[in-house]
Amino acid sequence: MKKYLRSFFYALSPQGRRLFRRFVYFPLDTYFKLRGKIFYNGIELPLPGEIFTGGGDFLKNGFIFKKYFIELGKLSKNNDVLDVGSGLGRMAIPLTDFLDENNKYEGFDIVRTAVIDCQNRISSKFPNFSFQHASLENDLYSSKGKSAQEYVFPFEKNTFDFAWATSVFTHLEPDGVMNYLSEARRVIRPGGRFLATFFLMDEESKKCSLNSQYPFKFKIKNTWYMDKNTKGANVAFDSKIIIDWAKDAGWKTTNVYFGRWSGRSGETTDFQDIIVFH
Repeated sequence: MKKYLRSFFYALSPQGRRLFRRFVYFPLDTYFKLRGKIFYNGIELPLPGEIFTGGGDFLKNGFIFKKYFIELGKLSKNNDVLDVGSGLGRMAIPLTDFLDENNKYEGFDIVRTAVIDCQNRISSKFPNFSFQHASLENDLYSSKGKSAQEYVFPFEKNTFDFAWATSVFTHLEPDGVMNYLSEARRVIRPGGRFLATFFLMDEESKKCSLNSQYPFKFKIKNTWYMDKNTKGANVAFDSKIIIDWAKDAGWKTTNVYFGRWSGRSGETTDFQDIIVFH
């Protein structure tokens, strides 16, 4: 059943997917409206039907990654940071009471309504948190804009100490990933770090994932897709190739933390795989 629902969801347009989610979550959204919305640090959290990326608890997931940023990415309070794919502020909101007010947070996203929402809910209360729209085409989230492989991050060289891209490379084509790795290296200062999540294919995940809820059945060259028509739905890459691309982009070292998405054995960190680039 889940398989057919996912196929139906991917067959919709980007706007249609968001409308469908609002329809499905309408009863729960109504309940929250009647009970009273939830706030964190004075910021109103989005309703379940408004969220268009990922699953699980919105705020809890943000706190989980805040912990990863600090422990794995060595994020400190006096860092200037970049959020690649800022969405509805899932990662930004937990950082509003962590980052020093003299340091800046910059986020960009391809969904214009999400950017406006974050500007209204977050930037209005925390002026050092800024959000901007990136007009990019992606068959999961946006039907208009330029290709990710052509996008130049709208920041000067050596602007940030730390950056992240959570559930971004899991929706990009190879050329887009290579470009983003290069652009992140350009805007991050020497000694800075970049934390990104992936679906990584190695020998174990190739075998385990075939029987998981995330079977990447369609392979084109060294890239795996969950859906052959909506390629941006979920994308997996060979782990060795990602490391090679990182070296080509100028990253010196990579720390890999495998996730549990494939059902692999052994220790895992989060659902998706995490790589910290230095």
